[in-house]
Amino acid sequence: SMLKKIEIIVLVLCSSVILISCNTYKQASCPYLLKQIYMCDTETGWALSMENEVLFTEKGIQNFQVVKQVTDISSYTDDFMNAAFVDEYSAYITYFAADNENLVVEYTNDGGGVWKQINIKYGDYAEICDAGSSFISFTDNKEGYLLYCSTPGMGQMTKLLFHIDGIGKTFTFEGDLTDEILGYPQGLSFVNKEIGYIAVDYHGNSEYMYKTEDGGKTWESVEIYTKSDNVNYIESYTPVFATKDRQKGMLVLKEVAIEDITYKVFMTNDQGNKWIESGRTEIYINASACKNTRFRQTLSEACKKTEQIYKECEP
Repeated sequence: SMLKKIEIIVLVLCSSVILISCNTYKQASCPYLLKQIYMCDTETGWALSMENEVLFTEKGIQNFQVVKQVTDISSYTDDFMNAAFVDEYSAYITYFAADNENLVVEYTNDGGGVWKQINIKYGDYAEICDAGSSFISFTDNKEGYLLYCSTPGMGQMTKLLFHIDGIGKTFTFEGDLTDEILGYPQGLSFVNKEIGYIAVDYHGNSEYMYKTEDGGKTWESVEIYTKSDNVNYIESYTPVFATKDRQKGMLVLKEVAIEDITYKVFMTNDQGNKWIESGRTEIYINASACKNTRFRQTLSEACKKTEQIYKECEP
């Protein structure tokens, strides 16, 4: 029989794995606590664990295996690390080296067997630079972007954008986004070479997500919906887009009202030009699972684990 077509959208939020299949929910177990996950199909995929283990599977999420673990990370960043998984062969990870001078991008094109690296001396690109956080996004194995963020010294966080050439494995400095992006970035997501998003945490401003349509040269604040008067502020999680059809994506917004907190799920069919509210989800907090992560510094709650939301549809 012909295998049915699977479309997977992955959204990183907190810890248990939830499968959304035609508006029904079911749990799926994973032996690791995860920061990020990317499934090429129902069997093959990548993940990044809370202990900075790069995981790979060809037998479903229950059977992830460690293909790389990074330990030489700056102690000033609480072992912060971010990943971009491109396909069943290619993966990129980024972290600050223990020398506190280099931002490292490591990559593999053979499923995790051989890894190479790029070093970026971030101090060469701005006056105020230290080891903070970095986020990487690839639309395919040819085009990628890297967002560097310093620690928020005196309320000011330096934000630098780099373009990564996935073919030559080189980088170019795109620009300083410090004055353009308010708040503290917590994720970067590019749909293609031109269209990308930066999600930010609340820091006294009303902006929660920014969009570029010219490859990161300019950014504008995006308002998904008009908040009601009883809502204090909104925070955005990084939007994610389907592996095959990049028009389709998913986004979760955290709405902080006077009396409660709501996590709203939005879907798009046009690369994020229009987002349609499609339900709500729950976020579970477990501080014991979050040691050595920068989440406790950048998110409003003390700590979060990761939750993956998949969308599985018939053709």
